[in-house]
Amino acid sequence: MAVMRTCLCCVLALASGCIVPRSMTIGQLAAPVGRGATEVGVYTGFIYASQTNPQFDGRDAVNDPIKTNERTAGFTIPAFEANLNTGFSDHVALNVHASSAGLQPGLKLTLNKSKVAWVALMPQVAFGYASLGAATDTAGADGIVVPGPNRTQTSFTFLGGLKFLFSHRSGFYAGVGYDFIFNRNYNSTENTSLTDKSEFVQSTTGHQISAAVGIDIKLGWLHLRPEVAFAVTPGIGQSRSTTDASVSASGGGGWAIFPGFTMAIATPARELTAEEEEEEEELEKAQKKRKAKGDDAEDEDEDDEDEDAPKRPAGRKKPTLDDDDEDANARKKRRPAADDED
Repeated sequence: MAVMRTCLCCVLALASGCIVPRSMTIGQLAAPVGRGATEVGVYTGFIYASQTNPQFDGRDAVNDPIKTNERTAGFTIPAFEANLNTGFSDHVALNVHASSAGLQPGLKLTLNKSKVAWVALMPQVAFGYASLGAATDTAGADGIVVPGPNRTQTSFTFLGGLKFLFSHRSGFYAGVGYDFIFNRNYNSTENTSLTDKSEFVQSTTGHQISAAVGIDIKLGWLHLRPEVAFAVTPGIGQSRSTTDASVSASGGGGWAIFPGFTMAIATPARELTAEEEEEEEELEKAQKKRKAKGDDAEDEDEDDEDEDAPKRPAGRKKPTLDDDDEDANARKKRRPAADDED
């Protein structure tokens, strides 16, 4: 029974050692969709991913120490991701992304107001859950069915990070992002006849850096976006627990490539009401006033600096040409008076 339990644990370890789910920067533009507008996009293409787990210490059949290093690779076609973007204003939108990591809500914050190029930040978190149960029943020659062990596997994924997006009115767009990934796999096998249960838990953490580049082709209300995305996980941390022991290690890494295209449908932006237009006009006027006050304050500071400058001390007035002429005329007037006295 101990040997059987060990084999089952090994099988479940291999089953739970699959590639950690991830989310990409796919089909997401920095340009705002507009106030009240909604854009729905679906990505399709293929995914190739590879992952190398950290080395774990173990023992072979003759109880000699060994190190095991699990490597996994996967190819999926077609692969799908989806994206929903709803604009609250020209600068803020709700973005909900769906991927193998789960449902990923976030906010898209367009940082500039332009008609040529845009930049945006998108903080996001994701939560994913999956559960699988299986059992194998065996029927003998006598027709008696013997139920096999019940196998259960559950997976929970958390992802959180920040994306930086850029897009141009020509259609070119790109994005880079960082995500922290946590994945927990729980496997249990229960033999109903012997009431014997074995458990295996594997937790994986990683730091993912992703990038994507594409072109947005607008065909009326339809958008086609051929693109390619790439992700790399420079380091992985793992812990494995069984009913008998628990070990942990770090190292390894992984990468994935996602070539494909996104098809998106966008509704037009809602027109502003009279009240909203008045509010925006008042806001623009207030901003202009604040800017004008700021310029006036700078001018006043310059004037204060001129007033505070040291003044030249008052001295004897330098005689001018007019002053010399007046002195000469006065002397001429005094000369006749002196002659009369003589």
